[in-house]
Amino acid sequence: MSLFKASAISVFSLTVGFFLYPLLLLMYLGWGSLASAFATRSFLQSLGITVAISTLASAVAVASGIPTAYVLARYEFKLKPLVDAVLDIPIVVPHTVVGLMVVLAFASYGLGPALGELGVQIIDALPGAVIAVSYLSATYAIRTIESAVRLLDPELENAARSLGASPFRAFAEVVLPSIRGAVLDGALLSWARSVSEAGALLVVAYYVILGNSSIYPASIYIYQAYIGLGINEAIKYSAALVLFVLAAFLAFRVAASRVGAKRR
Repeated sequence: MSLFKASAISVFSLTVGFFLYPLLLLMYLGWGSLASAFATRSFLQSLGITVAISTLASAVAVASGIPTAYVLARYEFKLKPLVDAVLDIPIVVPHTVVGLMVVLAFASYGLGPALGELGVQIIDALPGAVIAVSYLSATYAIRTIESAVRLLDPELENAARSLGASPFRAFAEVVLPSIRGAVLDGALLSWARSVSEAGALLVVAYYVILGNSSIYPASIYIYQAYIGLGINEAIKYSAALVLFVLAAFLAFRVAASRVGAKRR
């Protein structure tokens, strides 16, 4: 084995170990209390509201991400570098700042008064939580889909257009089927990013009011357990959340692969 190959494998192993070690330790310490975590009604409620927020945010990310990614991949315009920078803001700006931005734009100022007159609650409400995590997660869907569109030969669309297809039909029947895998990956990445969000929710929706109940999103629930009950309780719920997310990832991947296999 060459020195280069040995060095690359060593760095690879260390990197994988760096990611695995904290995860495996968490699961080892929390494994015995998983049943207790999943039997806790308030924790199950937090999982439910987190899934609702993340699924809605993922849907928003995909619905807005497909046309946005297509425009970025296919067209050149003067302000494109600025648009690229704006779309990457959620990656570089602290998430508590994003939470404050959402409060200012949709609650205190900007559209806030109009939404208030319509009865749309933002602070500590489902709409506010969805807006906050959508702002932070849509970038991942956009960039994933954009990469797939860039790899798709434009001549395929041009051929469809030359045969009489409208621009929309060419997009729907040529582009969308070709980037289906990227769309699913973007949706999954956006969903996962939404599940893990805490900073923006600390500002916008520390808890979500549903009827007479106040429900913490899972990340906030674990934070509350840590500062209020101690690290052992936080370990229990953290391990349960990790297991739940991994199971959801696996289920999504299996379902997506089966759908793809049926369409071939």
